[in-house]
Amino acid sequence: MLPANIISALQALSNSGKPLIAATPDSPKQVTKLEPGQQLQGSVQSKISEGLFKVQIAGQTLQMRLPGNIQSGDVIRLQVITAQPRITFSMVASTNPLSTPEQIGATARILSNIADLPLEREIVQQPGSKAVWQPGTAAPDTRLLAGALRDALGKSGLFYESHQAQWVRGERSINQLLEEPQNLLTGKSAMPSSANPQAGSTGPGQAASDNISATQAQTDKAAKPAGDISQPIAKELLHLVQQQLHTLEHHHLVWMGQIWPGQQMQWEIQGEPEQQAQQQDERQWSTEMELSMPRLGNVHARLVFTGSGLRLTLQAADSMTVELFNRALPQLRNSLADADIALLAAAVEKS
Repeated sequence: MLPANIISALQALSNSGKPLIAATPDSPKQVTKLEPGQQLQGSVQSKISEGLFKVQIAGQTLQMRLPGNIQSGDVIRLQVITAQPRITFSMVASTNPLSTPEQIGATARILSNIADLPLEREIVQQPGSKAVWQPGTAAPDTRLLAGALRDALGKSGLFYESHQAQWVRGERSINQLLEEPQNLLTGKSAMPSSANPQAGSTGPGQAASDNISATQAQTDKAAKPAGDISQPIAKELLHLVQQQLHTLEHHHLVWMGQIWPGQQMQWEIQGEPEQQAQQQDERQWSTEMELSMPRLGNVHARLVFTGSGLRLTLQAADSMTVELFNRALPQLRNSLADADIALLAAAVEKS
């Protein structure tokens, strides 16, 4: 589930039909207490940068992003949507008419409805029964296996919208998009006619528009019964949309699948939100893997990455596996050094 403050903001936005305006105090002093639903008049003091203004409201100066046609000296009316953890307003009226549309449309209502539902699946499953690595009987090449795992995660559907943007820019092929769950819905492609080399196209912009229309038509058809518009998302994709929202909010995902025939793996990735790190080099990413292997037994690996290097913890249920890992640590350290990765700390433990 999304945090309560995100859910309340989405629901408030859905009810108000207005774009949200987040405000930041101009000074660290305590902000006057404001109540959700309260309407206030604000005076635009000055323009800080494009779209960012200082606004005096309720005896205090706040920084907020406003429509581009707002100017210093304008008087605006705002309604408090949320007061915690951050003050958020919607614009309800202004002395000068706004040239930008204020209606968000159905998107906020859809997100609010989805946020109210329990997370159907916490784990992203590898579709089908095909293993990530198919080398026959040969031992996996570590570099190729890492690339195959990256591709498996990329094809999970979690990043589909960003992949569409890459396709429009010519950075991703149509065949790559066709491999993602959104285009496997009901066994028919949701790609535009430009995917067919026999069909004409006016360029990637038109193709993207066709893609959106085709996808919308297909999801509408596969959604709830006719006349039910409470959840206009295909039921086959609802869990995936939930996982996208969950990953975006928590910077956390869990993937499960076969890495080679007969070998299951659970893979967890956790990223530190960018705003929590003082500097980019301090941002921390962690990944954990669990395997049950024929010779090594149950193995758990945790890797923590920062800009300065890697911290590694290996756990094994079998004492001989622990001994084997300890003997191999110097070789691992050298291999990481060859890849310009500093092994800051390493621990091998019996689970």
